[in-house]
Amino acid sequence: MRGRFAFLGIVSSLGAAMFAYGCGATSSNNGGDGGDAGDWGSTSTSQGGGGGEGGCLFNCGSGGNGGDPNVQALIITPLNPTLNVIDLNKPTQIFTVKTQAGQDVTNLVSWVYERPDIGDMTGATFMPTGNVGGTGVLTAKLSNAVANTNVTVNVKKTVNGAGLDPAQQAAFDNPIGPDPGMSIVYPYHDTVFPLGVLAPEMQWNGASGTEIYRLKITEKHMEYVSYFQTGAPARYLMDQKDWEYIGSSGTGAQSDPIMVQLSRLAPGGGAYAPTSQVWHVAQGRVRGAVYYWELPGACGGNSNGRILKIKPDSATPEEFFNPGGCWGCHSVSRDGKTMMATLDTGSPFPQITVDLTQVPAQYGAIPPGSGLGGTFSAFNHTSDKILVSNDAALNPSNAILRIVNAAGGAVLNSNAMGTGCGEPAWSPDGNKVAAICGLGGGGWVFDASSGYLAAGDVAADGVTVSNVQPIVSQAAGSGRPAYPSFTSDSQYIAFGRPTSGSRSTGNGDLWLVKPDGTELKKLAIASSDNKSFNPVFAPQRAGGYYWLVFISRRDYGNTLVNTNRQQLWMTAIDDPPTAGDPSHPPFYMRGQEGCGLSENAYMAPEPCKEQGETCVTGADCCLGQCVKDPASGAYVCGEPPPPGSCSETGNACTTKADCCNPADECIDGFCAQKPPK
Repeated sequence: MRGRFAFLGIVSSLGAAMFAYGCGATSSNNGGDGGDAGDWGSTSTSQGGGGGEGGCLFNCGSGGNGGDPNVQALIITPLNPTLNVIDLNKPTQIFTVKTQAGQDVTNLVSWVYERPDIGDMTGATFMPTGNVGGTGVLTAKLSNAVANTNVTVNVKKTVNGAGLDPAQQAAFDNPIGPDPGMSIVYPYHDTVFPLGVLAPEMQWNGASGTEIYRLKITEKHMEYVSYFQTGAPARYLMDQKDWEYIGSSGTGAQSDPIMVQLSRLAPGGGAYAPTSQVWHVAQGRVRGAVYYWELPGACGGNSNGRILKIKPDSATPEEFFNPGGCWGCHSVSRDGKTMMATLDTGSPFPQITVDLTQVPAQYGAIPPGSGLGGTFSAFNHTSDKILVSNDAALNPSNAILRIVNAAGGAVLNSNAMGTGCGEPAWSPDGNKVAAICGLGGGGWVFDASSGYLAAGDVAADGVTVSNVQPIVSQAAGSGRPAYPSFTSDSQYIAFGRPTSGSRSTGNGDLWLVKPDGTELKKLAIASSDNKSFNPVFAPQRAGGYYWLVFISRRDYGNTLVNTNRQQLWMTAIDDPPTAGDPSHPPFYMRGQEGCGLSENAYMAPEPCKEQGETCVTGADCCLGQCVKDPASGAYVCGEPPPPGSCSETGNACTTKADCCNPADECIDGFCAQKPPK
C-alpha cells in the first residue's frame, strides 16, 4: 500500500474498507433517493426519504454475550435534503445518526461537509452560508463507520439598487413586448470564463437617457437579480463577491450554463421583454500572471515602452521593474523566477535577465553589458537554458537562434535551428522547439514578410536540436505564421497569422496545430475580428480547458469603440481540442489600461515558493508539494514524497500512478480530476 505523503513525513492509515473487510461489510452504503427538491416559491427545506445504511461499526456479527448488538452500522437521516436560501433568509437542517439496531449516536459522530463555501455543520445542524449554491457530500463518522448523504443548497439573491417597490419589480415578469433597440455588446454570447477573474462589465447599446433595468442571472443552484438605473453609455458592473459566488455555484466543465437576461422599464409603463445571453463559468482557476509590453498610446507621457504584470484577478497592472528606458521582447522561465528581456539601447540590443523573486525585481544572472544581444527568447522546461535570437538588423534571412546558459549567457549551441529562424518557443516538456523559419524581406524580424512555422527535436543533453521540419507553410493562409506557443502539455502549438510581418497593425487571426503539422485548425471564434495576434497559453489547464491570452484590436463593448487599440483578451480552448474550432468567444482582461497599447503578452506562473512558505496548491511550490503542517495547521510548501508514497490532489506528479486519489489524473504535472463534459 502506498502511503499518503504529509509534511515532514508519511502518515499511514488503515482505511475504512480494511475494517469493514474484517467485518464482512462495505465501508459505506448510501440509501435511496431523497425525493424532489423544493422550488423557489418560499424559503424551505426539502427532505428526501429515510437515511441510508453506513459502514460497519465495532461488532458486526450476530452479537454474542460479550458483544454489543446495538452498534452495527450508521444510518443518517434525512437523506439528500435541499435547502432554499432567499435573500439571506437561511433555513437549517438537523440530522440524526443511528445504528442499524436503532441506537441514536448523533452526539458521538464527527461531521465533515466537503463544500464549506456552501455550508457547514454546527453540532448536528447544517447551516448554509447563504452565498454559494450547489451540492456537497456530508459525512458522519464514528470510529471506522461512515454514513454519507448529499446536501443541496439553492441561493436566490436580490439587489434592489434602484429602490423599486414590489409592483415595479413585478412589471419585469409581465413584459409588454420586445425591446425596440437594446443590444448587448459585451460580454459575448457563449463566453467561457474561469473562476477567479474580475467580473465582466456588461455593456449595451440602445439606451435613451437614464433608465431602470433588471439583470437576472440564473443557473442550476443560483439566481441573482439586480435592479439598477444607468444612462448612456449603458454599463453595469456587479459586485465582485457576487460574481465569485455565481461562479462557485456552477457545476461541470462549463457550469450549468448561466442564463443572462437584461430588461428595462418602458417609458409609458410596463417593461420590455429581456435581451438574453448564455455564459459559462468553468470550474477551475487560471493560475499565473501575464507579463505584457505596454506602449503609452493615449495615456500620455513619453514614448517609452515598458513591461507590466497583470493577473486574471488584478484590478490594476503592476510595474515590477524599471530599467530606466524602453524595454520589451520578453519571456519568462517555467518556474516563474526569471525573465529575459531586451533593452532598447541600439543594435545589438542587450538581452538581460531579471530576478522576479525580488520585490522590486532586480537584474539577474545576465546583466547589461554581458555581451549577449538579440530580440526574442524562450526558456526550457528546467529554466536553466534559453533559446535566444540575434537581432539580424534589417536582414531577417540572417536571423539565428542560439541556446545559452541562463546562469550567465554562455553560448551552448550557436545555431540551433538553421539560418533564417526567429520568434522561438520551447515546449513545457523540454522535448521540442518551434520557431518561424525561412524569414525573408526587409526590416527587422517582426517586419519579415515571409516565413513558415518549423519544429525540431531537442536531445537529452538539452542543447542539440535535430529534425527541424516545416509544419505550417506560409501558403497555408494569409500573411505568415508568427509567435508560436505550446500548450501546457506540449501537445499543440498556437500561432498567429498577421498580414504585416508579425506586427499587430494589420489583419490577423489565430491558429492551432500539433507539433508534427497535423490537425491544423483556425481558431475562428476567438479571432473573429480578424485583428488578433500573439497567442500565448497559460502555464496550466483549468476547468477542462486550455486558456489562451492574445492581443486584439477589436472594440471592447461601448468602452473602446473604433480606437483600433491593442488590448489583452483571453479565450478558452477545449481540452482536448477535437472540434473543428475548439475556441470560444474571448473575454477582456479588465485590469489593463484601456488608454495604452498592450502588446506581446507572455503568461507564466508566479515565482514558485520554497519549502516552509505558505501555499494554496502544489503549483505554488518549487518542489510541487503543498501540505498541511501538523504543528500550525497551515498549508506550506513541503518536501517531495518519499519513495512508495503518493501525492494528494493538487500536488506534483509524473503519471496518474503517483496520485493518491484514484479519480485523479496527472494533468500538467499535478494531480487533478478532469471536469465532466
